[in-house]
Amino acid sequence: MPYSILVVDQQPMAVARLARPLMSAGYHVTGATTFEAARERLEASPPNLLIVGQRLGRFNGLHLVMRGRFDHPEIAAIVTSGRKDPVLEAEAITCGARCVVAPKNSSEVLELVSEAFASQPM
Repeated sequence: MPYSILVVDQQPMAVARLARPLMSAGYHVTGATTFEAARERLEASPPNLLIVGQRLGRFNGLHLVMRGRFDHPEIAAIVTSGRKDPVLEAEAITCGARCVVAPKNSSEVLELVSEAFASQPM
C-alpha cells in the first residue's frame, strides 16, 4: 500500500504543482485549499504525510499541523513557505514539523518527501 499524502495550500496551482510528481511516483495524494477541507480530510482518513502551506486564509499552516498531530502523532509534517523564515522554522520544529522554502520542481518535491519518510518512524 503506497504512502498517503495530504497537500494543502490556499492556491490550487500550488496543490497541483506538489501533487503531480507525487502521484506519478505512486503516492496516494489528496489535496485541499482551505483549512476546513483539510481538517475534514485529516479526520476522515489521516495521511502518512501532511504538506501544508504557511498561510491558509485566516489560519497559519502550523494550526493544521498541530491539530493533525494532536489526533495522529505519527503523521509526518512539512510546512512550506515562500521564503526562508527562521521564526516559522523554529515554530515548526516545536510542532514536530519541518519548514522549507516551497520546492520549485518535481525532483525537489520527491526528494523532500523521501527525506520526510526516511526520518519518520512509520
